[in-house]
Amino acid sequence: METTIMRCKLGVIALLSLFLFVGPHSAFAQKGDPAAGQKLFDQNCSKCHGPDGSANTAIGKAVGAKDLHSPEAQKLTETEVRAQIEKGKGNMPPFGDALGKDKVNDLVAYVRELSKKPAGAKKP
Repeated sequence: METTIMRCKLGVIALLSLFLFVGPHSAFAQKGDPAAGQKLFDQNCSKCHGPDGSANTAIGKAVGAKDLHSPEAQKLTETEVRAQIEKGKGNMPPFGDALGKDKVNDLVAYVRELSKKPAGAKKP
C-alpha cells in the first residue's frame, strides 16, 4: 500500500516538473496576437481563403482551399491548425519556415477568431 502511494506521489511530482519545465516554453502554451495574425492572413492567406475565410475566391476555388467556417475546419484543434499552417496540406504550401513560430501563433489566433464569425462577415 505504501509503495503504491509513493509511486503516485512520484508520478505527480514528475508531471508537475514536466509541466513547469515544458509548459511556458511549449508552442501549445503560447498565445498569438489576433491583430498581428490578421495582417499575416491578409498578406499570405486571403488570396486563396478569401478576406473573410470563406475561400470564395477564384484561386481558392481553383485549388480547393478550405472554407475556414466549415464544420471540418471548426473541429480542428489549435495544434492541427498550427500544423497545417507550418507544414501545409494538399495544395496549401507550408509557411512554418517563412513565418516562424511567433507569427504562426499570431495566425492561428486570428484564424480561430475568424472562424467564429459567419462567412461574409466584415473584418473588424
